[in-house]
Parts: sequence; C-alpha cells; structure tokens
Amino acid sequence: MTDPPRNPGNLPAELTSFVGRRSELSEAKRLLTGSRLVTLTGMGGVGKTRLALRAGAGLRRAFPDGVWFVRLDEVSDPALVPGAIAAALGVSGEMLMEHLEGKRLLLVLDNCEHLVHACAVLAGKLLSATPGVRILATSRQILRADGEQVLVVPPLPVPGRHREPGDGESVALFGDRAAAVLPGFVVDKENRDLVTRICRRVDGIPLAIEFAATRLRVLSLEQILNRLDDRFRLLTNGIRTAPARQQTLEATVASSFELCTPREQAVWAATSVLAAGFDLDAAEALCAGDGIGATEVLDLVAALVDKSILVRRNGTYGRGAWYRMLETVREYGTIKLGESGNAEAAHTRQVAYAVTLARRYEAESFGPRQLEWVDRVRREHANFRAALEHCVTDSRHVGQAWEIASALRDFWSMGGFVIEGHRWLVAVLALGGEPTLGRAHALEACAYLALRAGEHDESREMLVELRILAERFDDETLEAGYAQCTGMSRFLDGDLVGGRARLEKALSDYRRLGHERQVFNTLILLSALTFFLDDAAGAGIAQEALTMCERRQADWSKTYALWAVAIHEWRRGDHRRAASLLREAIAMRLDDRSQLALAIGGLAWCAGALGQHERAAGLLGAAQAVWRLCGARLAALSPYRSFDEQCADRTRQEIGEQAFTTAFEATSRAGLDELISFALAEKAIKPRRPVRRATGPQGGLTPREREISELVAEGLSNREIAARLVIAQRTAETHVENILAKLGFTSRAQIAAWLAENRTRR
Repeated sequence: MTDPPRNPGNLPAELTSFVGRRSELSEAKRLLTGSRLVTLTGMGGVGKTRLALRAGAGLRRAFPDGVWFVRLDEVSDPALVPGAIAAALGVSGEMLMEHLEGKRLLLVLDNCEHLVHACAVLAGKLLSATPGVRILATSRQILRADGEQVLVVPPLPVPGRHREPGDGESVALFGDRAAAVLPGFVVDKENRDLVTRICRRVDGIPLAIEFAATRLRVLSLEQILNRLDDRFRLLTNGIRTAPARQQTLEATVASSFELCTPREQAVWAATSVLAAGFDLDAAEALCAGDGIGATEVLDLVAALVDKSILVRRNGTYGRGAWYRMLETVREYGTIKLGESGNAEAAHTRQVAYAVTLARRYEAESFGPRQLEWVDRVRREHANFRAALEHCVTDSRHVGQAWEIASALRDFWSMGGFVIEGHRWLVAVLALGGEPTLGRAHALEACAYLALRAGEHDESREMLVELRILAERFDDETLEAGYAQCTGMSRFLDGDLVGGRARLEKALSDYRRLGHERQVFNTLILLSALTFFLDDAAGAGIAQEALTMCERRQADWSKTYALWAVAIHEWRRGDHRRAASLLREAIAMRLDDRSQLALAIGGLAWCAGALGQHERAAGLLGAAQAVWRLCGARLAALSPYRSFDEQCADRTRQEIGEQAFTTAFEATSRAGLDELISFALAEKAIKPRRPVRRATGPQGGLTPREREISELVAEGLSNREIAARLVIAQRTAETHVENILAKLGFTSRAQIAAWLAENRTRR
C-alpha cells in the first residue's frame, strides 16, 4: 500500500459561504482537543454541517491522515453505516478497522439523527480500537455514546435593544445571501431595522434566513416581513440540489417531527400552546392523560431536549429548569395540534394550569419567596396572556378567566402592567356570566386597576356592582375590598378625610380576617394619605408596613414600605435620611416601575429641599418618564401632582426656566437603566436632541398607523386589532412595531400616553 498524500481527506474544495459562529467554532475545536467524540447538535437548518466543515478544515494540520466527511442523510439502514464510512475513505467495508489502525484522522459524520444507535455503537468500537481517530458528529439528537462531548449549536443571534457580542451575525448572513440573489444589495441604516426584524421573526435560523433572502428576487423587505405570519408557505424557495429536508422550512421542521415517537409528537404539540415556554410542572399538567402517564412526561421532555426540539434554560424560579421552543418549532407544533383534534383539550388544560398557578401566586407571594414568585409570573406572563386570550373566545371559561385576572391583580399593579391588567379584567368581565363571588372579585380587581390607570369614572361603575354583590353574598372580604377601593378613589380625587375613613374601615376588616397582604396594601395607602394630610400618625403606619415586610421577608413589598417611611421622614425635615431610604428601594432594581416612579419622585422632593435644584429637575423628568413607561396615572392625579408642581416651581425659581427644561428633558427621554443610575447618583444624563416623537401631533405616523395606535390605546391586543380591521395578526404586529419605532417608544402604554397628551394639546 502506498503512503497517503500529505493532508489527505475529502472535505469539499470550496466550503459553503460561512458567516459568524466564531464562538461555536472556537468551542468545537477546543472540545476536539480534549475529547475523541464531539457531537454538534441543534435543530434542523441551524448550520451544524457548515460549522463541522469549517471546524474540520481548521484542524487539518492536527490530523496528518486527513479529515474525512461522511454523509449519512441518505443512509436509511443502520447496518450500512460502516459501509458509508468505508466508502468515504475509499476502502471496502471489510477493511475499515484495518485501514484505520494506526491512523491519525478526523471523521466528520454528518446527519446522524436517524441512525443514532448505530452511530453510537460504531463510534464506540472505532474509538476503542483506533487511538488516533477522532469523530466530529452532527445530529439533531445527541448520540449518548461513551465519552461524548456535546456542543449545542443555537440559531444566530439577532440584534436587540442591548448590544451583545455577535448579535449582528444573522443580519450579516441575510446580507450575504441577499447580495447573491440581488447584486448590489447591502444592509445599511435605511433597511437594517427591517432586516433585523425579518431575522428575529425566523428565530435567527440560518436556513430560514437564507430562504427569506432568496425571496428578494420578487418581494421587498417589507413584503417579506409582512408575509412571515405564514412562514411555512413563504419560505419554500430552497436550492434544488439540497437534500429534500432542506428544500423548504416546513420540510426541515417536519423531518424533525418524523424523528419523534408518537408520544413525543403529542408532547411537542400540546406544549406548543405555551408561548413563553414551560417548566416540568406545566408539561405534566398539559400532557398527562390520553395514554401518557404523569411519570412519563419527564422522559418525553428529556427526549425532546435530546432531539433539539426543546431548549433547556436555567430557570429563575428556585432551581427549576425551563424549556422553550423556537417560534418556528412552536408554530409547527400548533399546526400538528390542530390536525390531531386535541387542540381544545390542550387549551382547556392550559387554562386550568393558569388558574392553579395564579392561585398559588396569590396565596404564596407575600412572604420569603416573593421575589421568586414575581420572577416566575414574569416568566409565565405570555402563557397567562395566551390562557386569557383563549378564555375570551370561549364563554365556557368565563369563571376561570375572572379568577386568573383577579388573582394576578398585584402583579399587574406592581409589575408595570397596569394598563394590560386593566384591559384583561375589562375584557373578561364583558363576557357576562352569573353574578358569582368570582365575578365580584374580578370587579374589585378591575376597579382597583382602573384607579391606577386613571379611569375614575369606570372604577365608580365597577364599584356600584361590587357593592351590590358584596351585600348579596354578605361576604366580609368583598366588603373590605369595596372599602379599600372607595377609599383609594376618594384619596385620588382629593377627598382625603373621606378616603381615610374608608381605608381605616378596610384596614380594620382585613386585620380581623387575617388577610396580611391586603393589610399591608391598605397600610401603604393610609400612610400616603396621612402624609398628604400632614398627619404625624402616618409615620407609625408606614413603619408598621415596613416591619411587616421585614417579618414576612417580602422584599418586593418592602420597596413600597421604604418609600412610605421616606416621605414621612421628608415631611418632618430629615431630607437626607429620606433620600437614603429611597435610594435603598431603587437599588434593589426590582423592575417595578410604579414603585420606581414613586421613589424617584420622592428623591426629587429631597433634592429640592437640599438645594440640589438642577438634580431635582432631572429627577422630576425621570419620574415622569417612568410613570409613562408603567402606564399608571397616579403621578398625574391630585394630590401627587400638587407636590410635584411645588417642587418644579421652586426649582424654576432657583435655576430659571431654561436650565429647568434642559435638565427635565434630558431625563424624560432616557431609558430605565439610565434613569436608575441617575437616581442612584451613579452618573449624570447628558442633554440629547429631541427624538422624532416630539415632531408634531402626528408623530410621523401614517393614517393607518394612527388608526392602529388609537386601538392600542383602547387596550386591544394585536389579535383583537387584526380582527377589528380584518387584517392578518402579523400585519397588525408589524404596524405596532413601526409605531413604536417611529415614536421612539418601547411599550404600548407609552403609545396610549402619547395619544392622550396630544389630544390634550389639541
């Protein structure tokens, strides 16, 4: 036998154009230096083969006997795997082991997912018999072979609001492929936003990005984006010479579906209703039954992780794992769920699970696990939305809808979702239904959030019905809730004496009933009211609230208690201690925008009292910015407004109108992170040019966008907007994204506030 040539092998002479993946490429090479078997795993179309080819090419010098590429996608019989490897090496199957003996080479086994057992067994035999051989495999499913190291190949990162290393790789790939079909195309500042949104819509999957780019032959970028609500129909323009499974996006995902067992397919389909992802508890709740035992769900979920259908992420709720599907994968699961005839059963279980979780949040979240529960509900937020969306389309779930929306009242209120929570409660109450205790509790929650949103007239209407139901059921908890809401209503209307009487009744009732969470909420309201009454007794009320939080170890609630104690310290003249308490609350960075707005507003009063007038102006602007972000309207209502106005007037007198406006405007347009840093005196915020939203009442919106912004302000979801205007949901989503971009906003609540402000100006 003649000696082999230097650096033999059969890697393609010209590798397919390769964009990005520096981190994964480096990691693949590192793993291969320490392990003899490395598997690149990930969903179909994510770029495993290209990464393996590039890694193999970069390691040629380390393997004097070559890097050999073995295609297994067309091998259907496991018994033929050794022959396929031998053929790639140019020897007969019988000579494979003998040929490899003493060699130092790398085998790249491509597309092992349908042959995992055969590949795992053969890899074990080859590696034990040939010390100089290493294997780099690509597979949608890990091999589970002895000594295997696994590198998960994720989709390409897509630019977001915060720049991350490599987050432009998806855009770069789109630009590269687009230039191939449309010579002269470049990604520039004019089209980058559209390209980014296309890449985000296809989850950064390289194959899908390439398919989308090829559509530029016949469509514009905006047309491609608008048609991605039916991505499987749009992304069909594959390369004819590519394997069948890569001719279309649907074929790629379908081939993964076919690799799953019927039970795994059932779990994939059922969990597709969970838009935000899920933990094991949710999977068991949705999938157990119909032939799948609760104890089997764990293994089925594990199998879907192994097959790259699910991606495991570390959870923030205790030590629980969290599983997510790419939107493309989830959408395919939804299609298969509809075809199976099990969609209604899955949605029914989804709603039931949402009820269970909301009940647990309400019962357990005022205590040492409060922050864990807040994190968990934030993570489940999209799932609660999906459950409520299903409820409002099916009147059979009206009672469950009431329970979910009302149990989450404090989350809606403190989590920065006042407008959304209010909208959901209005929607579920509009479903009708019998006048039950469940409806009464939903009325109470809706009245409370309506007050937070500045909808006083609506709140009064809710309270009328609530009082009738509370008397009908002779329910003391409802009576206490009615007293709390009416007290808050009078307080915000400026009737401090009447509001105090109602809140004191609510506090007495809640104490007798042992409802500590509502005792705390009422204490906070009373401490604020007595502050505005200039009643020294409020300091003791505020301290009681703080002591309660410390005893219960309820850290989220503690930030409100710190604010309550602080404003009373400010009232008695200890401005530095007040500022210190407020900074302590802000420094917890709990992403509670209502609390943050209150704390920053209090800091403005402290700064003004301490003679820090320019800082006071900046803090007033910052507080307004946060109020706008959270959607609550408390800052615009008496008596809060009067204290802000007094602070602003004193500041203008000290530094002049121009300096006040400059400082105020600099912070009123800043982002949350900047605002928090400024409030903590970590850095100043430099004045900046006005953003586009300041250019006139139309804000640069088209008539259609203006129409949709009005519907957003009404609280309609994208789905509801689509139904109202008879357009595709994705088209509605695109319009909303355009509106946010043109106005320079980040939330729907800001759109509503902007509209209200412009109506006032006109």
